[in-house]
Amino acid sequence: MSIRGRSVIPLGVSIVLLASGWQLWALHARFWNEGWHSSVLGYDAGQYAVAARELAEHGRLATPFALPIELAWHPDPPWPLAAVEPGLLVIEASVQALAPSSLGPVAQRMLWLDTPGRRERLALVFPFTCYLALGVALALLAANILARHTPQAPALERAAGATVVGGAFLLDPAAQQLAMGGSPHLPFTFGVVAALAMVGSGWASRHVFVFGLWLGLTGSFRAAQPWFGPLLALAAVLATPPKRTPLQAAVAFTLCLVGFALPLVPWWLYKWRAFGSPIWDLWGWTLWDGIQGNSWFSILHLPEPPRLPGIAAAPGLWAAKWVRGLPALVGLLAAGPGLFWIASTTLWLAARRGARPSAFGAGALLALAALCVGSTALGLPWSRDLFPVRIALEAAGLLTAWALVGRLPSQTLGPGGGRALRLAVALLALGWGGLQTARGNHRAGLVAARSGSPAPAMLEDLTRRLSRELPSAEPLMSNLGPSLAWYARRPVLDLALTPSDVEACRQKLPFQHVVLAFRDAAQVWSGWREPFERPRGALAHPEWNLMHARRWQTADGFRVVWLELGPPREQLALRTKTERHR
Repeated sequence: MSIRGRSVIPLGVSIVLLASGWQLWALHARFWNEGWHSSVLGYDAGQYAVAARELAEHGRLATPFALPIELAWHPDPPWPLAAVEPGLLVIEASVQALAPSSLGPVAQRMLWLDTPGRRERLALVFPFTCYLALGVALALLAANILARHTPQAPALERAAGATVVGGAFLLDPAAQQLAMGGSPHLPFTFGVVAALAMVGSGWASRHVFVFGLWLGLTGSFRAAQPWFGPLLALAAVLATPPKRTPLQAAVAFTLCLVGFALPLVPWWLYKWRAFGSPIWDLWGWTLWDGIQGNSWFSILHLPEPPRLPGIAAAPGLWAAKWVRGLPALVGLLAAGPGLFWIASTTLWLAARRGARPSAFGAGALLALAALCVGSTALGLPWSRDLFPVRIALEAAGLLTAWALVGRLPSQTLGPGGGRALRLAVALLALGWGGLQTARGNHRAGLVAARSGSPAPAMLEDLTRRLSRELPSAEPLMSNLGPSLAWYARRPVLDLALTPSDVEACRQKLPFQHVVLAFRDAAQVWSGWREPFERPRGALAHPEWNLMHARRWQTADGFRVVWLELGPPREQLALRTKTERHR
């Protein structure tokens, strides 16, 4: 085929995937009402947006939003960064810096950046770009692999196969949701997929230091969980030709780890200075979720760390939690055609002869999947933490299934039998993706109707009310958390676990106002239902120390309750009450 033909086909595949991805993302966003009737700054997106704004405007690694547990280490705002990943933070700050708020009002209006409700959409730029880029990258990687291993196949057939691989990813509702902002999982997945391709092609073995740098950049999106880097570095070294001596292999492995560490060292030093540990992160508390009555939610919303089991008892408790959580996570990874993709990759690897790099790439993927499931079982059993390996397994499963079909005897399949089987595998991937997209959009519509995020107009109105009555730098407590911090440009402490825990927070951070905003009482945290449903009746609880209460209904269906607190109580009485509460 001519050079021109070889270049036109990948371009056509890319255009098809970009257009399809745009439409799928926009449809998913419309079901969530994001950008139409609700803010795009959910909890995660809001945390990154306010921290990125601090970095872009003030050049500091700090945030105006904190959880109650953070007061145990740093009571005064702005708070050090305890729950964001540096890679996504720096990129979002760069996007905000490229659209500076210092522009004149006319320029701001022309760029549709003149209000916080419009500027918040900057948080969508990078996640959406990652979503489209990952779909195209998977297709181009698949096209390259098919061209290397099946050069006899027609070019259009290989292009169709590559389109299926990219399209299956774009149809994934979890990918569409992550593209709505505030999650480092998409860029991390991009980095992992590219790293596995580098191992499988042999490129990583020839450029170990540069490969290590790539792993470090990828790790900046999961800086608190750097276990994947050494595993892929080992795969790159093992994939080299056997003529490399053990000493040379050890040197190569060391060089790769040095490259991996270099992009992360500044962040580790920052964490060490701020929290006393280079990998300190709020996610570390997930180890204790579900152990001895603790939950991650309850731990984060109290101003003091919980009393934890001793060193002797902890391993046994963690092991029991790991055993309990493992089956559900394995089920999540094997759901739908997931087990078929895993089996295809495993069978292909078992039957593989020669081509060491590609075999080690597949082996690294399976090892990475096992490690990811095992580590997630010790934390929170969230499906999104399996997302990177699940996406890689789907793409690998498609390619290895087609490869296994090609190894079947032609006399067994008959004329056109192999092509029919490959088509069936492609339809399985696309059909499952289409079904999941429909289900995901349906669920999104139901959830958005029941809860969803407040509308930008509601948050701007609340900001104006706060500005009229409170000094600009005065902190407050609210369940709106980082979204309110973005709009109000003031320190916001997330809601304490119960009204009885508010005074313990006030002993560390002086504040006098609590703002509750929920669509209905069913969404209110159990301890806050009485103040939310009967705010004036809650004034009769002297232990809650409430002085005034007001409430109103917003145009987008949210009920807002504004509570004003009395003067803080004495420390000794507070300590006695807190101990009794626990």
